[in-house]
Amino acid sequence: MNSQIFTYLKRKRLTDTRTVNRLFVSSFVLLSDLIIKNNYVIKSLLIDKEDEDFDLLQEFVSKIHHFHPAPMTIEDMISLFEFVISPADRIVTGAVYTPKYVRENIIETCLKIPNEHLQHIRVADIACGCGGFLMNVALFLHNNTGRSFYDIYQESVYGIDIQEYSVERTKILLSLLALLHGEDLDFDFNILQANTLNFNTTEWNQDYTHFDVIVGNPPYVCSRNVDATTKEKMLQYEVCLSGHSDLYIPFFQIATEMLNDGGRLGFITMNSFIRSVNGRAVRNYFSRGIHDISILDFRGYQVFQKKSTYTCLFFLTKNQASDTLHYAVNLNGDLSATPEYNNILYNQLDNKKGWRLNDFEAVRQIESIGIPIGEYCHFRHGIATLSNKTYIFKPVAEDDNYYYLESKDKRFPIEKAICRNVVNSNKLNSEVSFESIIEKLIFPYFINEDRATIIEESVMKTTFPYTYAYLSSQRKQLAERDKGKTDKYPTWYAYGRTQSLIMPRYKLFFPKFANKPLHCVLRGDADLLLYNGIAFVSDDLEKLQVLKSILDSNVFWSYLVKNAKPYSTGYYSLSGVDIKNFCIPSVK
Repeated sequence: MNSQIFTYLKRKRLTDTRTVNRLFVSSFVLLSDLIIKNNYVIKSLLIDKEDEDFDLLQEFVSKIHHFHPAPMTIEDMISLFEFVISPADRIVTGAVYTPKYVRENIIETCLKIPNEHLQHIRVADIACGCGGFLMNVALFLHNNTGRSFYDIYQESVYGIDIQEYSVERTKILLSLLALLHGEDLDFDFNILQANTLNFNTTEWNQDYTHFDVIVGNPPYVCSRNVDATTKEKMLQYEVCLSGHSDLYIPFFQIATEMLNDGGRLGFITMNSFIRSVNGRAVRNYFSRGIHDISILDFRGYQVFQKKSTYTCLFFLTKNQASDTLHYAVNLNGDLSATPEYNNILYNQLDNKKGWRLNDFEAVRQIESIGIPIGEYCHFRHGIATLSNKTYIFKPVAEDDNYYYLESKDKRFPIEKAICRNVVNSNKLNSEVSFESIIEKLIFPYFINEDRATIIEESVMKTTFPYTYAYLSSQRKQLAERDKGKTDKYPTWYAYGRTQSLIMPRYKLFFPKFANKPLHCVLRGDADLLLYNGIAFVSDDLEKLQVLKSILDSNVFWSYLVKNAKPYSTGYYSLSGVDIKNFCIPSVK
């Protein structure tokens, strides 16, 4: 239903937050047969028959009936409110709808305490979005204590969000929840519009700290989308002092510091901090053993529909000292069973390299016996032309002197003497022969004493006139590389980068991503180059033969499946950070 409603709103050019809120609330009240007498938050949004938007409301309700024949629920309201956040705001704020079963699991885990202790508990979501977590907290407290929603909202539920519309929508959802349970009152909410990153400033509202429980879904904003002002605020937190921090990272420290001693934290959040460079400071912060921490890692399973994110559930009890980290894997998203956590000593973890937690003991043995693969042999990424479709081609014909390239229905002769063979080793994950993936590369360089130098333009014109003519026909496209900043190139037809122009004779090719055990290819052509994939390289043939037997083994594949970055499509990453610590046994 969400996408159809969003399309409808766009077609009607309904972008004003209040208009959208009125449509959603009025539709829900109408379809739920609610009668509102006292609740001002909801009454102020209702569209009645005398309202100029009444015809629009009737049309909107009919659309809901069409797109969603089942009765409209408050969960539908949460989903709709999260979905209609503009794409621009979504990039900046990282807002995303958290599935109900995830919210309920986190809340039940964190609030698993005697009911008498729930009477005066203070629970917060410090990046509350539209209030989904807070709604489930309120419902949990109501069902387990019998307390009124009025009392719960006034004493036990706290929310913080940077966006005004999120604060308003949280109040709307909490009001509707109470109305559905027969409480038609004006409520006193503790929902603060503020930037949570300002928590460590003297201006922070002290009513919004010292919580017993914090739950939520910290904002998913990668570092490249974080503005300069926000980055400056983030650097005030210890956990952000390594690499370029994503926006979710400071929320670990802020939430921990906001808790009372013995307080509990439950997040669904990115799992990248477990291994990433920008997670080093987080790992240092938590490995001191001051708090009790459990991580339920979803690995490659996608909890959030239509959003490629790799997540985990993170639970912490403040100042409950533990020298072990509790870790479990959940590969299907089913949270009905109690996780079987493995206990891993912090002093056995490497905060700098990253925590390798899955099947910890087996992996620790593999990584401690022999020589790390990154030290045993160098590996190279491919060339970087920044315009592969210009330089790389499959000849449509050839003769003694030329390969023939087709571009935009025109055939160009390319001098054979300026070409090299090149392969995209990513294609080795499929059932193809190595010979079938060999392509031709226009290589406008000459090699002298292990140094690649661009062929001067005057030489190109006279020695390789047909290639020069072809490249000239592509000059406009080549000038667009590096966002048009090509003035520092030695000449306009130079590659965008100079990496891997010269490689050792022997190369062991393998893909960057794989969904099945590897079948690496070893070749001894000194002139053969690489793009897109990866290759181990050496002038020592025997070294690469040993390496091939190991990379093709089930032991290596098992290691990869447990520790490499997973993808939802069933693939695993073979980047340097994923494989460099695998140890090669000493060969005598």
